[in-house]
Amino acid sequence: MKVIFKDLDHNEIKLMPENLDDIWHLYNIIREGDLVRAVTYRTDEQKDDKIRSKKSEKKRMKLGIRVEEVKFHEFSDRLRIHGTIEEGPQDLGSFHTLNVTADKMDKVSIIKKEWKHYQLERIDEAVKLRNQSILTFISLDEDTATVAVLRQSGVQWIADIDSKRSGKMYESKDTEKEYFGEIFSVIKTNKNEDSSLVIVGPGFAKEHFLKYGKNKEPSLFDECLVHGTGSAGMNGVHEAIKSGIVENIAKENRVVFETQLIEKLFEEIKKSGLATYGEKEVSMALKNGAVERLLITDVMIRTKKGENLLKIARQNNSKFTIINTIHEAGKKFEGMGGTGALLRFKI
Repeated sequence: MKVIFKDLDHNEIKLMPENLDDIWHLYNIIREGDLVRAVTYRTDEQKDDKIRSKKSEKKRMKLGIRVEEVKFHEFSDRLRIHGTIEEGPQDLGSFHTLNVTADKMDKVSIIKKEWKHYQLERIDEAVKLRNQSILTFISLDEDTATVAVLRQSGVQWIADIDSKRSGKMYESKDTEKEYFGEIFSVIKTNKNEDSSLVIVGPGFAKEHFLKYGKNKEPSLFDECLVHGTGSAGMNGVHEAIKSGIVENIAKENRVVFETQLIEKLFEEIKKSGLATYGEKEVSMALKNGAVERLLITDVMIRTKKGENLLKIARQNNSKFTIINTIHEAGKKFEGMGGTGALLRFKI
């Protein structure tokens, strides 16, 4: 993320998203009631009778939209900001949807009545992590392989590859080479220069693939991490992240950090330790100054109840983390109410 312009005296910040994670950050920053300015396309008004022809071309223009709804589909390449036009050359009061993408061309100005502290922190985080390397996972066994990418917003599935083998053993070495070759092609297409490789899965297929890769293109497999998991596929990827083996490579990755916090919360709850969950229970713990860190989902934070919990946390010097509900651990946390806390002491 790039900050193009910042004027907090007038509550305006202009940002340029540079990648998919930045689109996700914008989704968590823009709220209903904000004024968002961006360049967009809209059918030009007819100069004579204001009636639009079906063949009228769309004209590039800058509009200011009073936000009513923000939509971000999991790993979508765009953010859809829907609302009424308040600023622009035409159609004031009409509805319009801004489509913001991460092609390093789109810029959005966000004007709020008040910027929340956590929203400013999220912008700082996005700027800080703009050059962070991405992890590319290959999770495989002898039958299938999954290629996935670990982003700040979650684990993005890229492809599944079938080994096309029959029986308990490969029909020939050629079958194995064809299988590994398909995996290699997907990695070449989706791995960038700064991305690190993590190969996981049960059995020996991961070691065989690593050997194949090093013979094929050694530089691509430099500093590659190999780890055994109980299963292949996306389950193997999530298992590897949960185990903490990628922590040193992606120590600043948000998904890794959030997963560790949620796992710690579950462990403490299981042993009736220093943790609590549920809106009422967490609120009581916050008011008693017992909360070391508040955990709250990105869904809950958009509600008045969520905003209130965050306000109490700041008043009592409690740390807080907004949990993304896209990744597996976040979904699991949302399933138990979306509010939890790690405690300083029991109450």
